[in-house]
Amino acid sequence: MALVQVSSEQVEESSKQVEEINNMPTSKEEGSSSESKISIPKRFWINCTDEVLYFRYSPLFVHMASGSLGAKEFNEYVANYAHLLNTFLEVYKLAADQCEDVSDEAAFLGWSYNVKLELKRHNSIVEQKLGLNPTIETALHPATAKYKDFLLATASGNVQDSAPVQQSKIPAYTLGAMTPSLRLYAFLSKEMQTLVSAYVDSHPYSKWFEEYSYKRFKASYRDAEELLDKLCNSLSQEEIQVVQRLYRHAMRLEMDFFYSRQSEQTLILPIYPNLDAKKERLMLFADFDFTCTSVASLEILANIEILSAQKPDQQRQGEDRDGHSQIASIDLGKTWELLSQQYALENENFKKEIMLGKKAVSFDYGRLYRAFEKLSSPDGQAVPRIFGSGVLKGISLEGIKQAGKCMKLHNGCLNFFEKVNNPDVSVTVMSCWSGDLTRSALSGDSDMLNVDGNEFTYADGIFTGDVTRQAHQSAIAKVEYFDDMVWKYGQEHIRIPRSVFIGDSVGDLLCLVSADIGIVVGSNKSLIEVGNHYGITFVPLYAAVVKEQIKRLETDAWIWKGGMCGILYTVTSWTEIHALILGRDLVRNCDLS
Repeated sequence: MALVQVSSEQVEESSKQVEEINNMPTSKEEGSSSESKISIPKRFWINCTDEVLYFRYSPLFVHMASGSLGAKEFNEYVANYAHLLNTFLEVYKLAADQCEDVSDEAAFLGWSYNVKLELKRHNSIVEQKLGLNPTIETALHPATAKYKDFLLATASGNVQDSAPVQQSKIPAYTLGAMTPSLRLYAFLSKEMQTLVSAYVDSHPYSKWFEEYSYKRFKASYRDAEELLDKLCNSLSQEEIQVVQRLYRHAMRLEMDFFYSRQSEQTLILPIYPNLDAKKERLMLFADFDFTCTSVASLEILANIEILSAQKPDQQRQGEDRDGHSQIASIDLGKTWELLSQQYALENENFKKEIMLGKKAVSFDYGRLYRAFEKLSSPDGQAVPRIFGSGVLKGISLEGIKQAGKCMKLHNGCLNFFEKVNNPDVSVTVMSCWSGDLTRSALSGDSDMLNVDGNEFTYADGIFTGDVTRQAHQSAIAKVEYFDDMVWKYGQEHIRIPRSVFIGDSVGDLLCLVSADIGIVVGSNKSLIEVGNHYGITFVPLYAAVVKEQIKRLETDAWIWKGGMCGILYTVTSWTEIHALILGRDLVRNCDLS
């Protein structure tokens, strides 16, 4: 339906950050359009996109990027990198001995020689530019030791697989265990340089970043992935699955290292564990349609209604489902189309009207609020019109619940709500449509979530058309509800409310800028255009984390107080939200099982 299509067109599922992860070249023809398929190593990498995003929020990455990593911890990191190089040197030689193809053997031996040169260069950098003694023995970090043992075992043919390992397969298995590290360091070095470019001259570890830039890692991972792709072409599907399990396990071991590194400086994330439980409480709000979902709730409800109108038993019985019969099912579809077209037109006119006037020089909440107050919200008009039309009468509660359980949510969204749901956190999800659909999609049949949605009246499990409680639909109604809940909690409890609002559309703007932390999921063009017109700044969340961590060097106070400052944080995935609020509490399991 057009109503759904208009909304989904405003949401771009992939942002520049995710494209950067997925499109890092895997062959020497960088970005070549002649590639007819995705290589196997790139497919492995794309399947680990969530884990890669998670690395940017790790203690080690944030501390290094902000310059808050202590000297002792930095020295240990440098020493562990040397340990890793020494392991690579040994593993390349072991893999070379297992190669049946002369050219493959030459590739491994060539990489081994390059690592040997890199170790010499590394020691020179450590001594001359960093002022450290490369000969001092530094204990292996437990995660580095596990990765070392894992690589050596793999290169020796021990891949923890029940079937006997053929010698000819070992080089592919070995590369499967090594390439995640090669590509990950290339990605993180590029991200790091972007973050510190503005203050690189004053950064305590700028010399390290300069020496270990993306350019130095690029050739290594590209050549390794090119050979891995070639080797995988001769493997069976089961053997490729073994390579993939090794790849994911290597990613997990790297994550163990990055997430275990702390510093003398306090890390500003994750938000929830760092709150003082006696003085502070997290109040989390999220829009539902397109913030949590990939499709609109109304599309789901409409499909249930249309399918119900076409049931064979109703055709045979000539049942008049409150005016909807089998004969009327075509008319029902036409009605939905007309409602969709009207909503689309109202959306277009609303955007034009709210963009009238001069572009703001700086953020002015009062002006933004008055603009919304003056205009009629498309949702505020569409929702009562659709309910008033009676097109949803006759839909079943069971159908709504089943549809909710099957509803397509953004990756990581459901896991986040399952983990954040506890008595110490206030969680509210806002939907213009059905509260039953929202609850079923996010929490099954439980009532753990506070859902601000329309509550239907049912007779024998069938929606009568009456709504006992109406959701807050317009931007003004939503922000008044949001402000009221936060204010009431602050008045009634001794703990300070720390508010987070997660949204995706223009209708969420007032709530987003009112919260301590306003997070935008995806890249809704209309939202960004309207926000920019009113002086709102959109910043990638991971860049904001580094910036706020720098502030933490100067104060121990709550530094996320962003309400009314006109800064919103953009994310490409709920994985980033999970990392910010809960930390590594739940990363998609990437072990060998």
